[in-house]
Amino acid sequence: MNMITIMSNQLYHSLKKLAVQTVSISRGEYLFHQGDLVNSLYLVEDGQLTLMRNQENGGTLLLNRTQAGAIVAEASLYSDHYHCSCIGEAASRLLQLPRSAILRKLSESAEISMLWSAYLANELQNSRYRSELLTMNKVSERLIGWIEWNGQLPPKGSWKNLAAELGITPEALYREIKKQRKILNQ
Repeated sequence: MNMITIMSNQLYHSLKKLAVQTVSISRGEYLFHQGDLVNSLYLVEDGQLTLMRNQENGGTLLLNRTQAGAIVAEASLYSDHYHCSCIGEAASRLLQLPRSAILRKLSESAEISMLWSAYLANELQNSRYRSELLTMNKVSERLIGWIEWNGQLPPKGSWKNLAAELGITPEALYREIKKQRKILNQ
């Protein structure tokens, strides 16, 4: 099972029809900030974004990474305010979907509502697994667990992002990858 799940084609195309505009953001640019009003959700057409929550102690918590085929902050559909901030990890192109149109579509179509529920359930499973990974004490356990969940190590250019996702320093990750080279087939 992949931690970043691409939604079913039917759900994707149904939601895509609701788009009112295309939004482009650059790497490092915010799509929205924690606490902003939720008027829209976004379907990622291309790129990669990170969802981060600001904590009271001044730190930030990486909640999720989204990429093409995913919905950004899908749980916000049922909230008045975004519970996190979204920043472009790479230049990204998104479709803006009005919150009201999505809610209307879900109430009109039992089939789309079931696909939406399945998507949310899968995202919840992924979040729970990520939380489990973060409770592991050893870098090796976190790395192997992540690979077991995702199938393979991401490309070398993404290792810094993987370190952030695992809650470890990039240097600790690089050392562990080097130790695990034979196992990881790198």
